[in-house]
Amino acid sequence: MYYILEEGIKLKKWANGWACCITEEMRHPFPLRPKDYALLKSCDGITDLTGSDALRAWEAMGVIRQCRKGDACLAEGQIREFPNKLNCVLDWTITDRCNYNCLHCFHAADNTTQKNEFTREEAFRLLEEAEACGITSVELTGGEPTIYPYFRDVVQEIHDRGMQLGCVVTNGSMMDEDLAAFIKKLHPNALIAISFDGIGVHDWLRQHEGSEESAKRAIRNCVAAGLKVVSNMNVNRRNKDVLFGSIKMMADLGVDHLRVIKTTEVPRWELNAEDFSMTPEEYYDYSIEFAKWYRDSGMTIPVRLWQVLALNGREQIYHVVPVKASQSTYCEYEMTCPDMLKKLSVQPNGEIIPCAPMAGILSSRNIHLGNVKQEGLAKLLSEGPLYDQVTYTVKDKRQANPKCAGCRYFTYCQGGCPAVGLLFNGSPLGTDDYKCLFFEKGYYRKISDVMKGWKNLLPLTEAEEKLLSGED
Repeated sequence: MYYILEEGIKLKKWANGWACCITEEMRHPFPLRPKDYALLKSCDGITDLTGSDALRAWEAMGVIRQCRKGDACLAEGQIREFPNKLNCVLDWTITDRCNYNCLHCFHAADNTTQKNEFTREEAFRLLEEAEACGITSVELTGGEPTIYPYFRDVVQEIHDRGMQLGCVVTNGSMMDEDLAAFIKKLHPNALIAISFDGIGVHDWLRQHEGSEESAKRAIRNCVAAGLKVVSNMNVNRRNKDVLFGSIKMMADLGVDHLRVIKTTEVPRWELNAEDFSMTPEEYYDYSIEFAKWYRDSGMTIPVRLWQVLALNGREQIYHVVPVKASQSTYCEYEMTCPDMLKKLSVQPNGEIIPCAPMAGILSSRNIHLGNVKQEGLAKLLSEGPLYDQVTYTVKDKRQANPKCAGCRYFTYCQGGCPAVGLLFNGSPLGTDDYKCLFFEKGYYRKISDVMKGWKNLLPLTEAEEKLLSGED
């Protein structure tokens, strides 16, 4: 019997053994076991196969069809194998330049020591390498990506190479109706992340008069174009009291979901924060207050509070972010941060880093993990210090960190966030002091009390609930 992959079905495999099946209609690739990949790879129209339940199942799913030997052939690129081990989203800070002077961002306009960006030739070469590494999604940020002189060229090239524009992180100043329509035409599923830091406070944090109105106008333009919008919102002592009303306004404007992020102690914010920076305990207390307001208000717009809590009023579901696993799901060979495997950041000077929040920390400490302008992307995604860092396991964290090794909460938090460990303790394997405080001060119980009646996305046993609530 002879089979052929259906038109539009693509198989991909990477050097680490991971393989997937994908179509243009799929939002996410469908992972394949090695034996499934080998079977589907043999559906080439010329390999004689013995009938099996597996073949019949793939045929019923519309992935393959029967044919006569030699009557059908695979399209070019329908099966591709890639030399790199990591398969990820490319989170690309395409330029250092910005038209705002945000108090918390080292890409601010007045930060004259950093004005790097990709030339058009460098940008196109990186996209060529990314496509050759099997990368299917690119996110653009900055600085302000929309003031990059070749922004539209890059968006077009991403489309022409068959990749998706996953997200654009922008202050919204340049997001007029024409640009929103341009993005929607080429990348209808793109997410536009527009920063908004509170009614009456946004201009202060962004240090740009009129930025609040620009952000709201950009949101309206994107929503009108049919693009999905998320709002990234900082929280600090200066704006914490206006966020509730601001979130309601965001929901009324048509924003799909929100990310609330503690304005963290990166070098530039330390210089400008005065007394506006929240302590970790203040931030957790605020998160409890926020959760109570969110529940009582009847809000349905999903909100994620950085490192603390995810809330979905549409489904009445919540997730306590520091709890990554239960005793039944814990695995010491899990990565310390699975997200770093899924998304790697490229900086405007070509430096490649595990995640965007590490950018200012690594550069201020003169730590270099590799450079895409000087080395091949495939190599950086297969070996070297960057690869080592993103593949640290939970076991590595426990062994490298005496405090984690002796902590009764380690099974659940798995050592916390590598970026926070780097920020406060000099290493991604260092302790995440935020998570230590979270569990030691009983914040899990406080959240659970507030969210009674809602479904916990990661259900725990009664004994585990008592342990994390400090009752055991």
